[in-house]
Amino acid sequence: MEENTPDRMLVISSRLADGYQLTESAAKNLQHVFTTWFPRAVYADLTPDTVHVRVIVKKSMVTSKNEFSASFLGADGSVIKSASYDQDRMVGKVCVHYDQSRAKYLGKKDGFDEREVYYVADPAAIKNRAG
Repeated sequence: MEENTPDRMLVISSRLADGYQLTESAAKNLQHVFTTWFPRAVYADLTPDTVHVRVIVKKSMVTSKNEFSASFLGADGSVIKSASYDQDRMVGKVCVHYDQSRAKYLGKKDGFDEREVYYVADPAAIKNRAG
C-alpha cells in the first residue's frame, strides 16, 4: 500500500479441508492464527485489487502443522492468484499496517468462517488509536 492510500478492509474466509479435523485446543489456536498471524503473513502478497482471501486449512506434509492454501479474489470473485502458507512460518510475522484491534469475526457463510481485517496506510494511526 502506498502512503496516500486510505485504510483497506479485507475479508478472510476459511474452512478446514474435507476430512481434516482438529481438537478443541487446536481449533482455538487456529482462531488465534487467523486473528493475529495470517493477516500479517498475507499482507505482502495482496494485490491492489484483492478484496477477499479464501483459505482452506489442511495438515502440512512437511511440518505436520497447519498449511493454509489461499486464493486471492477480486471484487467480482475471480481468482487473482494463489499461495500457500505454513503455520510455523507465519508466527512472528510483522506487519505495521495491520490493525488487529479492528479485526472482527463475521460468522459462517457458505461453510466458511468469515473475518474482516483492516490495514492502515499510516501505521502511526494504530498507535494513536490505542493511546
